[in-house]
Amino acid sequence: MDKGLRRIAGVILMVAGIAFAAWLVFGAPHDWDGDVRLVRMALGLAATGMISGGARLIFWQPKSESAEATDVA
Repeated sequence: MDKGLRRIAGVILMVAGIAFAAWLVFGAPHDWDGDVRLVRMALGLAATGMISGGARLIFWQPKSESAEATDVA
């Protein structure tokens, strides 16, 4: 995958994760009780995963490049 395309995909994924998390905090119904609260927690973890996945796409470095960087230093 091209570096620019990967970074654009990372930014889109990160913005979508932040929007999803903001909806969970400010827009989702707060009267969810019982097992639905666990679903809400799982959705929050999914939003966190989207944000961290977007950061991984933006700052992605293959293992071969990281090994070369440590050999030079």
